[in-house]
Amino acid sequence: MTRISTLAAIFFAACLLVTAQTSKNFSKDNLSFDYPEGWTVQDDSNNDAQQFTVAKPNTDAQIRIFVHKGRISEEKLPDAKKAFIDPYIAATAKQFVAMGAKPQESPDVSEIGGVKADGVSISASLGGDPGAAKIYWALVGQRVAVLTFFGPDRETKQLAPAWDMIRTSLKVHDPKATPAASPKASP
Repeated sequence: MTRISTLAAIFFAACLLVTAQTSKNFSKDNLSFDYPEGWTVQDDSNNDAQQFTVAKPNTDAQIRIFVHKGRISEEKLPDAKKAFIDPYIAATAKQFVAMGAKPQESPDVSEIGGVKADGVSISASLGGDPGAAKIYWALVGQRVAVLTFFGPDRETKQLAPAWDMIRTSLKVHDPKATPAASPKASP
């Protein structure tokens, strides 16, 4: 086998290992997403929103999921952005400043559950360790979804497959689409 063929075989095997990670499914109140085995899901939901923190033990990286419980139209998304997404972005940047960093914001785009998501990357260096908070938002199933992936760059690069799994699998199910049990005919 040539050297290039050997390297290609090693690369292919490594890709299979990364994509073959076992996943679990989280589902609650018409919201679902997949996440890697060995990760934890903390539920911080309240009356206004479903909120979850998904994390891998012994790492500093976290994924936060926020899905507002109210349904809105595409035309109302800019209002929602002003009401709670922009303040969240500002608060995240202020956290970096409070920790002694000088955050830099840049626009970004991604996808949440098959829907184009606008976003912002807030990067900073804490104690010489570069990191970022990547915040994305989209209207998924007529509900505003905001996903954040943050932590040191060295960990977020390593954990990117988990981030991709969560953000691409997130679904908001229409409660009306669930078939109702059909009434049994009486004899």
